[in-house]
Amino acid sequence: MEFNLVTERWIPVLRRDGEEDMLAPWQVTDGYDSNPVVSLNSPRADFNGALMQFLIGLLQTVAAPQDEDEWEDFFEDPPGPEILKEKFLEVSHAFELLGNGPRFMQDIEELDVEPLSVGSLLIDAPGENTLKNNLDHFVKRGLVNVMCPPCCAAAIFTLQTNAPSGGAGHRTSLRGGGPLTTLVKSGSSGEGTLWRDVWLNVLEEDVFLRRCGNPEKKDDADIFPWLVKTRTSEKGKGSGITPEDVHPAYMFWAMPRRIRLDIDDMEDGTCNLCGGTSGKLVRSYKTKNYGNHYQGHWRHPLSPYYRGRKGELLPVHGQPGGVTYRHWLGLVQEDRESGKEPAYVVHAFRLKRQQGDRGFRLHAFGYDMDKMKARCWYEGTMPLILLPDKLRHTYERSVEGMVRAAYVVAKNLSASVKHALFYKVKEIDKAGYPVWEAPRQVEKKIKDKTIFNQLDDKFWQDAEREFYTALSQLDDKFWQDTESEFYTALAAIKSSLENGRDSLEIRKQWHRTLCRVAEEIFDFLVCNGPVEEADPRRIVFARRELAGRNNSKKVKIDMLDLPVHEKKTRKEEA
Repeated sequence: MEFNLVTERWIPVLRRDGEEDMLAPWQVTDGYDSNPVVSLNSPRADFNGALMQFLIGLLQTVAAPQDEDEWEDFFEDPPGPEILKEKFLEVSHAFELLGNGPRFMQDIEELDVEPLSVGSLLIDAPGENTLKNNLDHFVKRGLVNVMCPPCCAAAIFTLQTNAPSGGAGHRTSLRGGGPLTTLVKSGSSGEGTLWRDVWLNVLEEDVFLRRCGNPEKKDDADIFPWLVKTRTSEKGKGSGITPEDVHPAYMFWAMPRRIRLDIDDMEDGTCNLCGGTSGKLVRSYKTKNYGNHYQGHWRHPLSPYYRGRKGELLPVHGQPGGVTYRHWLGLVQEDRESGKEPAYVVHAFRLKRQQGDRGFRLHAFGYDMDKMKARCWYEGTMPLILLPDKLRHTYERSVEGMVRAAYVVAKNLSASVKHALFYKVKEIDKAGYPVWEAPRQVEKKIKDKTIFNQLDDKFWQDAEREFYTALSQLDDKFWQDTESEFYTALAAIKSSLENGRDSLEIRKQWHRTLCRVAEEIFDFLVCNGPVEEADPRRIVFARRELAGRNNSKKVKIDMLDLPVHEKKTRKEEA
């Protein structure tokens, strides 16, 4: 029983006229001049994210452009389906999902363990301990009992690409658990196609081969790990896999989990995920720990990176709050202070490929993982704005200052709300700011935890968690409420620079926006609470503090490069 992921029509897509279709990978350019494919159409957002990486990886592995000229030619006039088919068939032997030989992203050996329901392949499915303790309150068990081959393939690739920690010996993905992926995406719906969205993230062959990995490793097993026996990683016995051990294309096909679908227990019926009918519904699979263990300094071209404590580059992961312009530094342009770097495909696009004013965007997506628990799937887009090289430095410096100013104002807002609601004014310092005193019971708890019994400790832990969750939501609201005006400001700065004008008024307006939104959120949260619990004096001081710090030298001069009157700077510099 076979199901080949190169030759079968298994990838769900949408065409420009709204028609739903299923395509083989080589058909991505089918009907390009009449009714092109414009997007993926999987039943799950994480499947769409994984399938984009599948198509990018396949093209990068066997059909990468030889140089930038070829890349540009294929962007405007893509290769026909038959040309892609010929290329993809070269590796079709590695993309069999259900056969008796090597199977796509599955262990080559039979696994002598008890089978699990196929629904457990989904990253957000309840784990073993959750089911054992009957804690599956939000993502219920038993919702996905059978999957068709297309959904199985998407689920396996999604899990291997994003693999979170899953208990002892269950290895994370090559980029760690729940990596953030950033892609370049075509702009307007009139020009956007799936082909362009994929091709925008494929690098020239020589550039890609120099990025990470060992180009001399050219055997199939150096690219597709499921073609050979898994290099197990039991403690004291196994060994890790480093970039020097494999071909650069291996990064797209890394396989940290030992998985094997059970094809002896298949049936006819309807897939619980996509609703399609199939005679090859999979009910269960087996998995075993201590699979491939990825070590060393991998540099995946689709991931942004940041500096770790030792100065090493580490992949960025999804975080609570989603993807907004707060992540501009590090996702779109380099963050010089923290060392965050955009994904290489984003960097290469902005450096060499971005031409004309087509409105290209950055598309970021990934899981926010708490170890093995998926808290949320996030995705978002940001504009990629084109400027001449001679203006880029000035533009990026202004944008960097705007984002950093927003960070400071958001921090000021959280502190002032906390002070207004919970703290006491101890005294006023020489600069005119209040010196805040924490609530007595909190101070006592910090100084002597032994006076509380276990129940009290749990109460304070739960209260503290709820409090910081509320502050996090406050922070999210600030970024959301200022986002549209941020992008308006970016377009205005671009226009002003191109016309030889200074962006001072735009930066002034941005500062007014930050102050206004912060004060509106403060008033909504603090002034609309129960009257009997309000302390007017404390609220007045906290709001005055918010306004003062938002108009400080740090925000206005250091970050936004705005003029500040001498009379105002004495307290602000204090």
